[in-house]
Amino acid sequence: MYEPPPPGQGYGPQYVYEPPPPPKPRHVAPKYSFWLGPRVGWFVPFGTVFYRCNPSTLGGCGSFSGVDWNDYASSGPMFEIDVGARLGRNYNLFLLWEHASLGRGEVKELQGTESGSFDSASSDYFGLGLRVSSDPDKVGFLTEINLGARRFKAEYANDTELQFSEDVPLELRLGLGADIRFSRLFSLSPMVTLGIGRFDTIELVQDGNTRDLMSDADEFASHGWLTFQIGGHFDVAGGG
Repeated sequence: MYEPPPPGQGYGPQYVYEPPPPPKPRHVAPKYSFWLGPRVGWFVPFGTVFYRCNPSTLGGCGSFSGVDWNDYASSGPMFEIDVGARLGRNYNLFLLWEHASLGRGEVKELQGTESGSFDSASSDYFGLGLRVSSDPDKVGFLTEINLGARRFKAEYANDTELQFSEDVPLELRLGLGADIRFSRLFSLSPMVTLGIGRFDTIELVQDGNTRDLMSDADEFASHGWLTFQIGGHFDVAGGG
């Protein structure tokens, strides 16, 4: 009488099917590279530069009134240069220089001066940034954080200059956008950024003399800015 073999035993060699290994992912973006490129966009300043003391009849400051950044400048075009490195495909560490050419502010003449008519205004931001893309090979969600220092200058017709600067780099900028990959060498990045900071030095330069625009009783304040921009970046000498 026939009896089947015990479980796990047969009349011939036993074969176990092993599926083939999954294919290796084909990345478009390099794993590491020298990364650089420009950005263009629109710069919108806002916030308060400092608080001016309103003296009280009893002495001291009865109240404070804010001196807005828009008193000295309005929105205008900006461009930026980024230079850095792609690290681990999804990350970029870079240095940046942002320059904005701004329009005339709401105050026609500087308080306590004969400044003449407005000529031009500009702002420069120098920083260190970290950029993260959720999908650098196709279309990814892009986040960015920068820390740096900003300078602002307004010029008037009689060689009077208004200068804002910082003693330490305390400007913070956050950005959200999209990372659109076109080729191994090039990607496009539309982005909205929002920043905040504080000017520590507010000076007026006139006839070769420099004086502080703030009195000892005035107080510093925080300003901000918003940009709408698009950047095109290149991955040079990349690998991986």
